Amino acid sequence: MFQNVSYFKTLIIAAYCLFGVTIAHGQTKLVQPAVGTTLVQSLVFPGQLQGEEGLIIVPENRENPSGRMISVHYLRFPAKETVGLPPVFVLPGGPGQCITVEDIQQGLRQKRYNKISEIVAFNRNRDVIIVNQRGNSRVPGIHSLPSTWFAKPGKSSEPMSFEKSSRRLVAGLKASLKKCESLNIDTRGYDILHLIDDVDAIRRVYGYEKIALRGSSFGSQWALAYLKRKPKHVDRMILSGVEPLDHGYDSADGIWNVFKKIEEEARKSKDVKLPDVGLLGAVRAVIARLEEQPVRIRGHHPRKNYTAKVVIGADDFRHYLTRPILDAPIHSRKMLEFWPKFVLEIYREDYQYLAAKIIDDRPEYQHHSLLLTLVDNSLGITANRETKLQSESAYRWLGDQNWFYKATRNVTPTPVVSDEFRQPSVNQTPILMIHGTLDLATPIENAEELLPYFPQGHLITVKGGTHAATHHAASVDPDFLEYLSEFMNSNDPSSIVQKIPNTIFLPALQFKTSKDRSLFFELIQKKDNHQTK
Repeated sequence: MFQNVSYFKTLIIAAYCLFGVTIAHGQTKLVQPAVGTTLVQSLVFPGQLQGEEGLIIVPENRENPSGRMISVHYLRFPAKETVGLPPVFVLPGGPGQCITVEDIQQGLRQKRYNKISEIVAFNRNRDVIIVNQRGNSRVPGIHSLPSTWFAKPGKSSEPMSFEKSSRRLVAGLKASLKKCESLNIDTRGYDILHLIDDVDAIRRVYGYEKIALRGSSFGSQWALAYLKRKPKHVDRMILSGVEPLDHGYDSADGIWNVFKKIEEEARKSKDVKLPDVGLLGAVRAVIARLEEQPVRIRGHHPRKNYTAKVVIGADDFRHYLTRPILDAPIHSRKMLEFWPKFVLEIYREDYQYLAAKIIDDRPEYQHHSLLLTLVDNSLGITANRETKLQSESAYRWLGDQNWFYKATRNVTPTPVVSDEFRQPSVNQTPILMIHGTLDLATPIENAEELLPYFPQGHLITVKGGTHAATHHAASVDPDFLEYLSEFMNSNDPSSIVQKIPNTIFLPALQFKTSKDRSLFFELIQKKDNHQTK
């Protein structure tokens, strides 16, 4: 109920302020509010959190003084007990993710660990400010940035080609940017430097000299970017699913190393029967086979009750190696438990499940986050790292994992940061990092490479954890949330890290085996079960 009222009131107030009318000498004039104007209303979650929901007015493009103003949405909760510690700024990931009032309500209802439970823990002694990214269509405010853009998919009767897909991406993004231009949207203002300055604008409005930062995935990259530009204002940081500034592009070797660890676990399992070539040997064999001759079959997707001719090529297989399987959520351990079965079925030339996935995905327009495309391409990559990624041994088998960015980067209008900005440097800021060893989105090597630059840093390695490593860690270690809150709320974080473990171990993966029903049969069963409900 509050979310709807809040959303409505905020829009009304913001619209009135942004497009207010003044009358002078018989003439009317639209007036934009001053930069830094805040619009706030109270926000109460009885007995748990109390504060305000706000908008701050900022330029859409700070390089264009005559441009329009937009708003940045934030939530602020003053500390329950003030002890003089700087506030915590929580930076959502994505780009494109956010934390809404509804998200907080849902998180507070849960008894298990979640990102809202962190906020409650930090709020005991610190103000907590959640800063949502400019242009995000899921939060209240004045913004006109479309949430997605569309690219035409390939035909299921043709094998997937990263090169051909890239051309379709370029056409789709150009059309979206042209539409933005017609709506007077300055897309140059949706870059990492503007996100940094938005955080700093809120810091200045409330008179904070220093702030602590909490970010996961892109949120960690955002935090590191703020530290790079505003080092004297950072008190400490907690980062998970760590993404250094020059690591926005994916590493084929990092992904392959996760596959190696899955194979190692599969070899220890009594229930998984691997071929003589092993699991990774099966991946290589499938790719080589499909490179030599794509497979042509008639595929069927039960949800659509649709049958079509499908041509499966090497890039199809590469694409789905890191995609969710059946109902397993992305970044879940369940997805990894299905992974050997997915590979081995195709190795044994059972293509029905993959064909169904291709039928399901290709006939519909592919949608992509516009905010993600703009912000990520503003970070870019150094020439040295790009050369390194292309020379990795796993590049031969996984192909170009960064074809999306390479296709769109020359079309994207956002300014690109310098190589100097991307380079890490030694920093004495206390930092606590949490990272899973089976993270396909941001491999653990990211955190391991960053750690030496932070003499006061500490890394919790979650053995068996994915990109959702914090959730996995909390599920097996009841003190996990306390590690984070003590690090954040202590006057001496260096003394706290001595009590925090270096490693948290998760149980072994419970793999699906050849004795289980095929993935395609499971897909049919899920469709039948859905219809009978």
